[in-house]
Amino acid sequence: MAEKISKRDANIKKMADLLRGGATMLSDTCPDCKIPIFRLTTGEMICPGCNRRVIFTKSTEVEKVAAESNTTSELEMILLEKISQIKDKLAKTDDPEELGKLSRSLSSLYETLEKVRKTKV
Repeated sequence: MAEKISKRDANIKKMADLLRGGATMLSDTCPDCKIPIFRLTTGEMICPGCNRRVIFTKSTEVEKVAAESNTTSELEMILLEKISQIKDKLAKTDDPEELGKLSRSLSSLYETLEKVRKTKV
């Protein structure tokens, strides 16, 4: 129970910090964590609970928020799994040609993972 209170308190602190920084709390809430969405002074909208950027569309605003956050999280998990698989293969091979291929694949996966993580707030 103390963990939930601690997380709740941390979210309240984040929201207060956003308000002090000039952000505006919107009436819309995050479909994942149910915390209000905030518009920053830059115009960007974020969910302080999920630490994710929020994008609204004219038709189904909440569905767009959920779809973007789920897609990003799923992609991140897939990339991490592939990185783990290549790491295991690297540990088992001594073939220089295979090591080169695996290293290039690993480098590419890390670059992609970095780009995916940059899309998050």
